[in-house]
Amino acid sequence: MQNVTASIVLYNNPLEQVEACLGSLQADTRVHVMLIDNSLQRNRYDELRSSSVEIVNSLGNIGFGRGHNLALPRLRELGSQVHLVVNPDIVVRPGCVNALVQVLASRPDVTVAGPRIVSPQGDLYRSCKLFPTPWNLFARRFAPSFLYRRSDARYELEGFKYDHPLEAASMSGAFLAFRTDSFLALDGFDPRYFMYLEDVDICRRAARLGILAFEPTAEVVHEHGQGSYRSLRLLKEHLRSATLYFNRFGWLCDRERDAFNRATQKCVTSGATRHKR
Repeated sequence: MQNVTASIVLYNNPLEQVEACLGSLQADTRVHVMLIDNSLQRNRYDELRSSSVEIVNSLGNIGFGRGHNLALPRLRELGSQVHLVVNPDIVVRPGCVNALVQVLASRPDVTVAGPRIVSPQGDLYRSCKLFPTPWNLFARRFAPSFLYRRSDARYELEGFKYDHPLEAASMSGAFLAFRTDSFLALDGFDPRYFMYLEDVDICRRAARLGILAFEPTAEVVHEHGQGSYRSLRLLKEHLRSATLYFNRFGWLCDRERDAFNRATQKCVTSGATRHKR
């Protein structure tokens, strides 16, 4: 059995929400969990502490990626082989963790594995995407829908039914299973992102190390929200993150992005589960 760890970044999350996440995560697999507390009020999660749950207090609201990075030193100490990055508003379906661990154990070419993500009502969240172009991110917020509908369908892999494994370009950071050696080699998330696109960034860097594998037999429930559509402050943060991302990887000319995206689209079109890199 693989040695599995997880980190969950908290910021004023309801105690019962965190309890539900923890209970489902550890229901059928031994997982050592680090609760990274970014909240200003301390000790609100102390009753959750146990031999398999530790609480790491950050220096404040340092953000999603920097919070998860606080787990990096402990991963070495714990001898972790698989590390789960988990949102606190996730409920894990039975067998999910084992299915993702099995993917990583059976395929040494895989660096990250991801599950199906559904809403509490059972609606599918399209968690597998291409790597974005500037048009993908900016048009959906500032352009009329008829102008970007076609490119948006391509970006969100509209033809993929989530009924078979896929080697994806990018997957949602709400729940990701990393080969721990890869997570450490990447030095975790880029700390420059406070929130938004840090998962796209790490998927992009992880794709250089190996395969990102979507596993349909693994499933989690996620209360997904789009805060940047409702808040000017969060919209500004989303735009700042997008600028960081494209400054790093390229704006209009990005041959690596195009190559990864073509390979993923080929898998979707052919129904294949593997492609050559």
